Amino acid sequence: MIKEEVKSALTRGITSLFIQQREDGGFEGQLSSSTFPTCAYVWIQLAQGETPDPNLIDWFVTNQREDGGWGLDTANISNAEATRFARLVLEQIHLRSPDPSLQNLLASIPEFPPYLALVKLAYAAFDQFDWSELTLSENALPLMKLARQLTKIPMLGSRLKPPRHRFAPVALFNTPMFEALFIAEQHTLVPVFIMIELNTTRRPEMIESLVTWLKSRVLGDGSWFRVNYITALSVLALIELQKKWKSDEDTAAFIERGIEWLRTTRNPDGGCREALNLNVWDTALSVMALTEVCSVGKGAVPLNVELASKVGRAAQWLIEHQNSDGGWAFSGLDDSTLPSDADDTALGTLALLCSLHVSTPTDRNALDVSVHRGVAWLKAQQDRDGGWSTYQPGQGDVGCVSITAHAIEALLALDRSDVADKPDMQREMNRGIAWLRKQINREGYWRDLWLAKDTYGTACAIIALVKVGLKGVPEVQQGVAWLERSQNADGGWGEDMFGSPSESTVEQTAWSTYSLLLAAPENRAAQDGIAFLLKHQREDGSWNEQCVGIYWEIIGGYADPIYASVFPVLALNQFLQTPS
Repeated sequence: MIKEEVKSALTRGITSLFIQQREDGGFEGQLSSSTFPTCAYVWIQLAQGETPDPNLIDWFVTNQREDGGWGLDTANISNAEATRFARLVLEQIHLRSPDPSLQNLLASIPEFPPYLALVKLAYAAFDQFDWSELTLSENALPLMKLARQLTKIPMLGSRLKPPRHRFAPVALFNTPMFEALFIAEQHTLVPVFIMIELNTTRRPEMIESLVTWLKSRVLGDGSWFRVNYITALSVLALIELQKKWKSDEDTAAFIERGIEWLRTTRNPDGGCREALNLNVWDTALSVMALTEVCSVGKGAVPLNVELASKVGRAAQWLIEHQNSDGGWAFSGLDDSTLPSDADDTALGTLALLCSLHVSTPTDRNALDVSVHRGVAWLKAQQDRDGGWSTYQPGQGDVGCVSITAHAIEALLALDRSDVADKPDMQREMNRGIAWLRKQINREGYWRDLWLAKDTYGTACAIIALVKVGLKGVPEVQQGVAWLERSQNADGGWGEDMFGSPSESTVEQTAWSTYSLLLAAPENRAAQDGIAFLLKHQREDGSWNEQCVGIYWEIIGGYADPIYASVFPVLALNQFLQTPS
C-alpha cells in the first residue's frame, strides 16, 4: 500500500516539475526576495532622487517580523543588520515623502546600532556615518598580509576571519592580496572603494584605476556578476562618480543598463531577489532527477515520449549555454561573460551524461564535445589537495564538499558512459574521494558552503561515496549515524544557513532521506523521511519551498521551488527501488 502511495506522489511530483520548464528548454525556479537586495534597490532610487514605488514599501510591511525586525531571508529569524538597513531606507523614504502609516511603521522598528560595514556604508551615503571610519588604516596592510598567511595553517584557517565592521583600506586594491581574494569579494570591494575614495582622499589615479576595473567587469546583460547587491553597489559607485568627480555618456550608459537589469530582479511580491536566476543549476538538477526516475532497470516511472522530449530539450539548453572555456556559470548567458564555476560545471556535465539514458540527442557529437569540454575544465580546476572549490583554486576560494561530491559523480558517470574517446579520469576521481573522506567532522557530518548546511554536505558526501562503491567505509557509516541523530521528531530534517537546528524543510528532508536510502535502504529514519514528504505534498504534486540556499552569510539565503521538486522526486524514486 505504501509503495502505491509513494508512486502516486512521485508521478504528481514529476508533473509539478514539468511545469517549471521554460519554453527554451531550461528549468528555472522563481527565487525568493530578501532584505538586502530590496534595500539596495530602494537605495538606488533614493540616490537618483526618485520616490520608491508603493510595492516596495508594501514588501517591507508584509515581511516585518512580529518583533518589529526583518530577517536576512525567508527564514523566520530577525537579523539586526537587516533590520537596521530596512529602517534606514524607510526613514529616507519618509523624509522625502512623509506618510503617517510609514511613520507608524518606523515607530514599531527596534533600534540597533549598525555594526556591519556594508550597512555602515549605506549610512555614510545618507550622511549618518563618517566615511573615514569605514576602513581600517593603511598601516593595517602588513598585518592583513600576515593574517592571510596564518589562515593557511591548519586549525587557524577556520578561526581567523576578516573583520566585518570595517572594510579593508582602499590601498588593498594595488596589492597582490586583492588579486588573491575570492572573486565575489573583489566585485563587492571595488565599488565600495570607489565610493569611499570619492568621499575621502580623492586620489585621481586610484579613482581612475578602480573605475576602469569596474567598467571592464560589466557583463553582457549590463549587470555585475549577475548578482543584485554587487550590481547595486556598482551602480551606486558610478552615480557617486557622476555627482562628485566627472560625468560622461559612458558612465551614464553603465548606470542605465545596470538599473534596467536590477529591475529584472524584482519579484511579484514587490521585493528583490539577490540572483537573477540559477537556471543552469536548476536545469541540471531537473535533468538528473527526471532521468533517474525512468532509467532502464532503475527508475520507477515508465519512459514516455513527453519525458524523453523534456529531458532532450533541457540537455540541448545546457549545451547551448556552456561557456567558451568549457565550464558553466550559475546563470546562463549567451556571451560567456559570467565566469564558470565548478558546481555548475560538474552538474552540467553530469546532467548531459544522465540524459543519454533516456533521450537520443539530435546531435550526439555536440553532446560528446560538450562533455569533453566540461571534464577538461573540471580537471584543470581541481585543487592540489584533490578537492574542488567554487571558482579558482587558491584565489580566496576553499574546497567545497558538495562541489567535490558532484565532480566525483560526473567523473564516475563519464567512466560508465559510451562517450567517444573518453579520457581516463580515475586519478582525479580517486584524489577527490580521498579529499572528501578527510573532510568529515569528528561528530560525523560534512559541512557545506552553498546549501544549508550540514545535512546537505553530509548527504552529498554519502551519495558520492556510495555511488563509487564505498558504502561500507567508516565515513559513510558515521554520516548515516549523524543524520539519524539529527532527525526532527516529525520525521524531517532542518537547519538554518549557519548550521543551527530549525524546523523541518522538504528539501533537507528529501536529500537526507535519499542519501540514507542509498546507504541503508531499510533505514528507519529514511522511512520516516518518506512519510514526512508524503504528508507535506500538495494536491497539485508540489511541495512548499523553504529557505535552504545560501547566497552569502552576510546577505542571507533563498528559496527555490525547483529544489522543492527535484529532491523529493529523487527520494521517492529511491524508496521505490528498495526491496519490499
